[in-house]
Amino acid sequence: MTEISRSPGAGLFLRRLLAVAGLGLGAMFAAGSVAANPATDPATDLKPFPAPQAGQTRYVLNLESRPLEEDYEVQLIVGKTIPTDCNRQWFMGSLSEETVQGWGYGYYVLNDVKGPASTLMGCPEESRKDRFVSVQGEGFKVRYNSRLPLVVYVPEGFQLRYRLWRASDETWEVSAAD
Repeated sequence: MTEISRSPGAGLFLRRLLAVAGLGLGAMFAAGSVAANPATDPATDLKPFPAPQAGQTRYVLNLESRPLEEDYEVQLIVGKTIPTDCNRQWFMGSLSEETVQGWGYGYYVLNDVKGPASTLMGCPEESRKDRFVSVQGEGFKVRYNSRLPLVVYVPEGFQLRYRLWRASDETWEVSAAD
């Protein structure tokens, strides 16, 4: 199950319960096998990652294991729900990848968000409503990896959503140019 949470403790009870159940089943079927301990499992352990700075919110996305994970990418969609009209609106920013020193784990930070920017069409009053407006920029597609949490720091007030991209199994031949 894919899980996104705002705090390190979210879903921990369920993961521990499943680990205990898995340990019992593993003992029944394979002597000597060991179930992962959620307290030391890199996918759930957030101790290496920095705490959010003042004005930041930390989101943690635990992706489910998939066959051929190299065929997938995760598009991180950061934004906030704001009053809009019929104009197209967006924020601008750049997501940078940082590394936890001494661990080599990557995490992502969105700083310096600008906007919202907007087109300037005249809009009827009835077009006004609250909509999710996303941040546009570089670095929002990242590698799919179910073995580590996807940790993202965004400015307070912004939300994190995501979309999965999958490579097609179909390929096409290209002719050499003369």
